[in-house]
Amino acid sequence: MKGHTRQCVLSNIYPKLNHIMKILYYFYELDTPMYLWQREHFMNELSHYGIEFITFNPAKYDTPEIANEEFIRFAKTCRDDIDLFLSCDETKILFPETVREIKRTLSVPTVLICWDNLELPYKQKAVAKAFDLIWLTSHETEYLFKSWGCKTIFQTYAANPYFFHPNRTEVKSIINKVGFIGTPYGSRANKLNYLISNGVECAVYSNSIINKGYNHSVGGTKKFDPIDIAVKFIRYLRFPIGRKVLYSTIKNKLSRQSSLTDDSPFLTKAPSVSHDDMCSLYSSLSLSLNISELRDTYILKNPIPKIHLRTFEIPMCGGLQITSYNDEIAGYFEDNKEIILYHSDEELIDKAKFYLDERNTTLVAKMKSAARLRAENEHTWKKRFDEVMKQI
Repeated sequence: MKGHTRQCVLSNIYPKLNHIMKILYYFYELDTPMYLWQREHFMNELSHYGIEFITFNPAKYDTPEIANEEFIRFAKTCRDDIDLFLSCDETKILFPETVREIKRTLSVPTVLICWDNLELPYKQKAVAKAFDLIWLTSHETEYLFKSWGCKTIFQTYAANPYFFHPNRTEVKSIINKVGFIGTPYGSRANKLNYLISNGVECAVYSNSIINKGYNHSVGGTKKFDPIDIAVKFIRYLRFPIGRKVLYSTIKNKLSRQSSLTDDSPFLTKAPSVSHDDMCSLYSSLSLSLNISELRDTYILKNPIPKIHLRTFEIPMCGGLQITSYNDEIAGYFEDNKEIILYHSDEELIDKAKFYLDERNTTLVAKMKSAARLRAENEHTWKKRFDEVMKQI
């Protein structure tokens, strides 16, 4: 993918700017994949277009109160260089009065990203009201933010084409299995169990299945944890989707299918992989399993659909994903051409076996190329940010 000039990008976003665009990002960050993905995804990608992120990490301070005070002082030192204030943090980490002070001090647009608004909309309720624009990654709870008086835009996740790339080696080995990279718990374990119990070759790449005791992925049914359930009660009872998540969590914890069956002859176990190896695996695996339901709601008759980062990482790596159907994901990739969608457990097995058939190797390769092209053209962070900028 060829990069555009900085001037071209800035003219699309802020026509009056005549310098490198700088985004001040208030970002609670720990040195774990749960936080680092933001640097690997949109911060890295946007840097290719002349956009610089200046981050302030409240995790470095003893209390949120100290962090908010220091942030206001920090913002004043760079007020002449900032073009946009951005955050993804909740009210207890970023205070509404801090956002209002930043708006007065910097006189720039303010945007709040809500990565978890499908499941946890209320955690950002108070601070959301102080922002100019709320970027929602799920549309199902948009009505709540609008009822709070927020201006919203819905933009789902994406993938960085510079960071996620196909295996470019001339001779690419094919791993003719359904692969899953990550910890196989909950719905992930159940779907893998269903595949291997029906004779579908699967491969899981996770330290959790190599080292027993690493987590709860291996070793029997998860225990019913009253404290965990109590916390979820408080969190989820306030809105319909939350209540559905709560009900499905309890139901699944009481079932006997919440851990991966690791002794099946149809299961290949391997340790966790590096980023480059992950890209190579997605390219090489005939199929990559993606989960497109929210938490344990997959066990319900009408699950709650949830788009995840994998939805775009897999095709950006030149992989072909197989996942359950929902209207949203079907709008991002074309079924049976760029993605494989199934409507039932029986169809999952039928389609998995069809595309793992060596007679369909050429078809799978063609679909992988089409998926990468669609991801490059429509599902980059540059595309997402452009739409957000148009709103402000």
